[in-house]
Amino acid sequence: SSLLKPGAIPALRPARSAGPGTASAMVKLFLGGVNPNTSSDAVREHFSKFGPVADAVVMRDRGFGFVTFETREAADAALSEPQQHIDGQKVDVKEAQGKGGRGGGGGRDAGGGRGGDSGVRTDKVFVGGLPQDCPDDKIRNYFEAYGVIVDAVVMKDRETGRSRGFGFVQFDNPAPVEKVMEDYSIHKIEGKWVEVKRSV
Repeated sequence: SSLLKPGAIPALRPARSAGPGTASAMVKLFLGGVNPNTSSDAVREHFSKFGPVADAVVMRDRGFGFVTFETREAADAALSEPQQHIDGQKVDVKEAQGKGGRGGGGGRDAGGGRGGDSGVRTDKVFVGGLPQDCPDDKIRNYFEAYGVIVDAVVMKDRETGRSRGFGFVQFDNPAPVEKVMEDYSIHKIEGKWVEVKRSV
């Protein structure tokens, strides 16, 4: 009878393994220029026309948000309109770093629930609190001391062309991100301290 028990366990597994499987199929999109008064529910409702929405969040004090679709098809449909209007505000729609699904799964496998952000390996950093007139090459020049930069962009207001005070830097591998995070408290651009976070 001891042989039957192990045989019974795999029968339970498909339901459990479907969890990470569906999670990795999910696609997270970055939303730039969200109206600070827009609710997460309004974002969810707006994007649900493209397909099933798993999650929606608005960082009200930062003016951006994220929406996570349950399918690649729904995300692609949303990405086909890179600029959309939510609550009368023009919103930039971009794919967030695509490694989130795998990184999150790896974090679970490692049992590292504590400090989820620190456990994710990514080659991209979010840079906040930038000087108002900070150009792309300013953050590129600053962060290339840490490694080879693939992309560096300061998010700008579509109407005025002015910096929205944050941007993203992507390296060619995750190692420079670890070095950037080690220097978290000392990053300054034009004498102004800037906040860095891993971006996934």
